[in-house]
Amino acid sequence: MLTMGQTTQTDTDEDVADYDWAGMAGGTRAAFSLPGLVMACSFTGFGALIHDVGFPLLAGVATIPLIWALPGQVLFVTMWQSGVALLLIAAAVSLTAVRLMPMTIGVLAQVRLRKAKRWPEFLLGHFTAVTVWVMSLTSLHDVSAPRQLPWLVGLGTALMAMMMLVVPAGYYLADSLPPALAAAMVFFTPAFFLLSLLSGAIWRFDYAAILLGCVLLPIARYYAPDFDLLIAGLGGGTLAFVCLRPRRKGLLK
Repeated sequence: MLTMGQTTQTDTDEDVADYDWAGMAGGTRAAFSLPGLVMACSFTGFGALIHDVGFPLLAGVATIPLIWALPGQVLFVTMWQSGVALLLIAAAVSLTAVRLMPMTIGVLAQVRLRKAKRWPEFLLGHFTAVTVWVMSLTSLHDVSAPRQLPWLVGLGTALMAMMMLVVPAGYYLADSLPPALAAAMVFFTPAFFLLSLLSGAIWRFDYAAILLGCVLLPIARYYAPDFDLLIAGLGGGTLAFVCLRPRRKGLLK
């Protein structure tokens, strides 16, 4: 019979009543790392882009906390430059965010505590994009469960603040950057994402999913440009799962 203050061995970190917000400090420090540098290069290119198309600097900086996904921000700026109606721009940018939904669900499922308040999950959901998702898979192993969500919130907050400083730098450096280099810098983050997937791949299934996704992407881009990444990711992963999963039987725990 248990005495007061004792717990059963089945209790887990998920049963903790609330998050430990001291974990934000670790996430903030993690922003000053290679992923943060890659993002800074991408957003420097974005700053140069908005300068070249005549997009207001303050409006460009405002897209960071409001959209927080570089493809959506680039789409917003280019459609605005083309004179597209604001309502249609909002709809198109929203469609680009569809690809982030599986990442957001995966991150929240990884770090949520059952008995904790739900509002921190909405906060983390806003911060979740490619870099936060990648670092949730690679950098949380030594972080206790109550600190994981605050760790990612600290990471997202620091990255967002850094990018809001980097974009003006790219804007004012635009005249000294070759146009081709400024455009290429926007793709640093997607390139980092692809390399992170490859570095984390273990099974043939993982490599097949990445390869099939790359093959499907230009096809999806041609036939359904608004859903190209969603189709490529979901289609490539599904095909790899169907074709190669039997070969992994007995290896999964």
